[in-house]
Amino acid sequence: MAKFKKGEPKQGGRIKGTPNKTTEQFREIVKKFVQDNWETLQADFDKMKPGERALFRERLLKYFLPEALNPEKLSENQILQIIQYIKDHEKQS
Repeated sequence: MAKFKKGEPKQGGRIKGTPNKTTEQFREIVKKFVQDNWETLQADFDKMKPGERALFRERLLKYFLPEALNPEKLSENQILQIIQYIKDHEKQS
């Protein structure tokens, strides 16, 4: 495999923003597991203490809800794209 050289464009691999197939497959497996075992999960949930229930919900939801957008992690180009998107949609309103 050729070594990456600074200043040269990236070659190969996923396109930026393309979801990882393994992650998507894992989310589908977790979703199916929850659907297939809902009654057992609900019974176990009902037996938990309040703090345990909160932790359970937090851990489970991350597989079903998209990760919150952190503006600090956006590149300047991404921010400019968002601004342009908003401007374009303001014109349509």
